[in-house]
Amino acid sequence: MPTRTRFAAAVGATTLLPASVVAGTYIIHPGDTLGDIAVRHATTVAALAGANGIDAASALQPGRMLLIPDATLLLPAYTRDAADVESYAVQRGEGIVEVARRFGVDPTALARTNGVGVNAQLSRSDELQVPGRLARMNALITHVADQTGCAAIVVRAVAWMESQWQQDLVSPTGAVGVMQLEPFTGEWVSRHIAGRRLDIWVAQDNVTAGALLLRRLMDEHQNDAGAAVAAYYQGASSIRDHGVFDDTARYQRQVQRLMADDG
Repeated sequence: MPTRTRFAAAVGATTLLPASVVAGTYIIHPGDTLGDIAVRHATTVAALAGANGIDAASALQPGRMLLIPDATLLLPAYTRDAADVESYAVQRGEGIVEVARRFGVDPTALARTNGVGVNAQLSRSDELQVPGRLARMNALITHVADQTGCAAIVVRAVAWMESQWQQDLVSPTGAVGVMQLEPFTGEWVSRHIAGRRLDIWVAQDNVTAGALLLRRLMDEHQNDAGAAVAAYYQGASSIRDHGVFDDTARYQRQVQRLMADDG
């Protein structure tokens, strides 16, 4: 299944970022929030607010312009050598411009990546390689972590350890997506934590379910990230009954190394 992530106070005074770290600009529309704009442009609320010298909680004025910071500068160091494209199956009526708009990428860059022209005729189920996967997933994971109240550095590291941020990954045991959740785990989180149905085959819901579970485990372990990560991997009841397995301890150490490399 192709990844279907949702990417879905202008600077009235001095420009706060050098041109080398500005990826573009955006004109605020009625109803926009910094969170929506940040995810759509693969950045974070904090980076967007900082780039424009505004308060993250302030109201936005439609018609004014925001500077969009270069999202690649926000990526953890451990993502450096990973593949930065994802596959997308074209839907009926879509062309390069429509797909580029869906993912928030430049149409020319999308066309160049796929060796076609911007106006190329596409057929339903043609597969495109969409650049910028890492920045989009980083923005999504960070945004969801902030919404769920779980430390983003923990969610990012666990997600990387589980899948290298790949929503289309399914394990031999049936674990799905970015957070590698078993379907029964997704159902349990939906019923007992989220209070609504989460579809773990959709990237945003998958990350939400994993982040909510990690937050619950962090609460149960007095914000001990190492203990929460171990329980995420092995299961809290298994640890209570059998202690921490050797492979769990290795997983725990690897996640903690990733967290140390995220800064």
